[in-house]
Amino acid sequence: MTINVLGINHKSAPIDVREKLAFDKNSIPRALDDIKNIKGVNEVVLISTCNRTEIYTENDDDNSKIIKWLNSHQDATKDCEPFMYSYYEEKAIKHLFNVASGVDSMVIGENEILGQVKDAFRIADQNNCIKSSLKKLFEFSFSVAKQVRTKTDIGSNPVSFMFTAITLIKKIFDNISSKKALVVGSGYMIQLAIKYLQSNNVRDITLTNRNFDKGSKIAKDNECNYSKLQYLPNIIASHDIIISCTSSTIPIIGKGMMESSISNISAKPFVIIDLGVPRDVEPEISDLENVYLYSIDDLGKVIKNNYKIREQAVAEAEKIIEYKIKDFKIWLDENHSDNLVKLYRGYVDDITNGAIIKAKKMVHSGESLDDVISYLADSLKNKLTHETTSKLKEILPLLDESTALKIQKIFKK
Repeated sequence: MTINVLGINHKSAPIDVREKLAFDKNSIPRALDDIKNIKGVNEVVLISTCNRTEIYTENDDDNSKIIKWLNSHQDATKDCEPFMYSYYEEKAIKHLFNVASGVDSMVIGENEILGQVKDAFRIADQNNCIKSSLKKLFEFSFSVAKQVRTKTDIGSNPVSFMFTAITLIKKIFDNISSKKALVVGSGYMIQLAIKYLQSNNVRDITLTNRNFDKGSKIAKDNECNYSKLQYLPNIIASHDIIISCTSSTIPIIGKGMMESSISNISAKPFVIIDLGVPRDVEPEISDLENVYLYSIDDLGKVIKNNYKIREQAVAEAEKIIEYKIKDFKIWLDENHSDNLVKLYRGYVDDITNGAIIKAKKMVHSGESLDDVISYLADSLKNKLTHETTSKLKEILPLLDESTALKIQKIFKK
């Protein structure tokens, strides 16, 4: 069995492709079950965030069957393969370690990804989709992430999406403290958006979401206004800044809604920050006059252009990752050896038990002890040596001289 990862991320595909391959938390268990039932797949973990969808498997085949499942599962993407990467064994192990430690993130060193990896691991475990290999691999990745964050400066003062969003908003509005903000959603990013807005002296903030109890509590705790999502078309026009991040599979703010909302007011600029994947805001809205729309990929480009990666911290992180890869490979080899030994012991036990049952029947039927002992000896000798010797004849020509000599030493007196 081979550990591998099949994935798509912010480096390999634009947002209009990534959003079609995104899985929300409710759909992940079903997806895990589907993938686990693909012939050859032994274990599976599915990570789906705004910047990546990755399928980690222990698999005795290539990923073609999983790609076929993805293409049939996500109707909007007929062929996702050109945008995907596929890594096996050491490259797959290294990739997960890079992801968990924040080295592979759009925002290098960001903290949220580790929690997302842990959530993916927990969901796979709860759905009985992981055993020894992926369980140990992900546990190693958590250890790697901890070491990278404690022993390097990779996570210190990262240039975040929210910092970048505020920077873009300030390019449109000279004084954002006088503006009214509308935040759509109630997750981590929206709560972070509220804190960033308030730290920039924006006091008139309204939160809207689907879940009234959760949304109204967050609004109250953060001293914000609250509005039910059904009133969104009525309240857009009275706000200047809109930040949206939900798990909706379809856009919440459409071009028609936006046109209707702003048609009866005097021309004023709107800044919309769409952090949703799939997108919460129809991209065609950017064609409207005085509307400035930024997607998560737009923010990523700004971060890339203005953000100098701490080369020393990344180099130190890579050294830790390389060391832990070797550590995990040692465990993997030992685990494979243990499994081989277990299989061999089980094979011997089956033969032995069968011979003993026959010997007992011979005793009960009155055959002499000498005949029984002779049968038992001959039976065990023949059954244990026949299969082993035939397989050795097949394997030895394929081995190098050093390995062949080690095997020969096993059978020396």
